[in-house]
Amino acid sequence: MRVGLLRERLTSALATAMRNREADAVALTADRTKAMAVSLAGLADDAEVELDALELSTRAAATVLGFHPEHVRRLIRTGRLRATRAGPDYRIRLDDVWPLLEVRYREPGRRRLRQRR
Repeated sequence: MRVGLLRERLTSALATAMRNREADAVALTADRTKAMAVSLAGLADDAEVELDALELSTRAAATVLGFHPEHVRRLIRTGRLRATRAGPDYRIRLDDVWPLLEVRYREPGRRRLRQRR
């Protein structure tokens, strides 16, 4: 998919969510849009990307999740967040970030994130 088209769809999804009366739905859509936008940062509009292959650095994942980068590394080391080693740091697939974003909007008592294997 072209990056420019993906950015247009993200803008449209966020605009649609803003018309929703449910605050959690708006917030979750905004968080997902932010994650996608951060993963697309620096790419030209005519570049082709595969959605399954989008990745974030540790620092970018921390920005998206609202955590300190060291906390993201701790989540990786304890197995709660899947990542691959890229030199001295990690690369985190965007698909593996979604559960951490969605856990914020679950009802109380069901927020615990299971260890990923």
